[in-house]
Amino acid sequence: MVIIIWSNSKGSIPEGWYELQSGDVIRPKRWMLSFLEKAEASGYAVIDPPLLEYYSHYQNLALFDESAYYRLFGNDGELLVMRPDYTLQIARKLADGHEPMRVAYAGAVYRRTVKHSGQPHERQQLGLEWVDGEEKDSHLIESFLDMTEGVLPTDRLTIKIGSAAVISLIAKETGVQERTFRKILAIRNLESLRELAETYRYPLIAKLPFLIGNSALEELRAQAPASLKEAIDDVDEAVQHLRATGLEVSYDFGQTGDFDYYSGLTVTGSVEGKRVLSGGRYDSLYGHFGHSRRAFGMSLDLEQLDEVIK
Repeated sequence: MVIIIWSNSKGSIPEGWYELQSGDVIRPKRWMLSFLEKAEASGYAVIDPPLLEYYSHYQNLALFDESAYYRLFGNDGELLVMRPDYTLQIARKLADGHEPMRVAYAGAVYRRTVKHSGQPHERQQLGLEWVDGEEKDSHLIESFLDMTEGVLPTDRLTIKIGSAAVISLIAKETGVQERTFRKILAIRNLESLRELAETYRYPLIAKLPFLIGNSALEELRAQAPASLKEAIDDVDEAVQHLRATGLEVSYDFGQTGDFDYYSGLTVTGSVEGKRVLSGGRYDSLYGHFGHSRRAFGMSLDLEQLDEVIK
């Protein structure tokens, strides 16, 4: 991404916001349009939810760090939030439905980033959501990669698979507060994880961040209780299926996803060290909006992708 610094007598723009021109404007819009047209032709419902939502929908939900939300007051005095995530909006919209749904979207999400990090607060992304479908998670990941063919270079993509279910089961077994556990794990706070492991006498807690790569599966199986077996097997099945398609895939049992609504398989994908792909299973999210439904979603970060494929 090329950042254009505009100079004028009216001053600069706020830190973390950028003005683009030429190809940096057109390229992601072409990607999004091509993706949405392909999705619609494949039977996906294309939706465009509003930029603003009531903050009450998202309070104590989703992002581990709520200071990342952009909040403002509406004309009626209600506290609003700028769209931090499409998945939340789709869940709100579809929670009362009963028929299986396949949904596609493309647009911007807004999250505060660390000051002076050089990372934008506005990020363009595109994604797919599957609600109440019967397909296996590994097949849905494969479907997403098929739908983004021509945009995402899979020959340069490295995928890591983890499990929020493993983390949830450990929390239930030990009694540790799950959201706190996941928040600490999300930022890889090793000291806090060691303290939790000692407090709850569960050494595996401290080892999760290190269970990465091809050796992670056997290491975890050697230390995990029987109650984790099914969740671990789900990860292995997905890894083996995706490897069979020619993709570079490994394990990461320390990843939680950026959002605390994940309840099963978690997926991240990187190109040349930049994370461009994320998603996973989030069956528990729909219950927050009144009606439980099975769901899985994947998204592609177009800003990150643009930086590595030019």
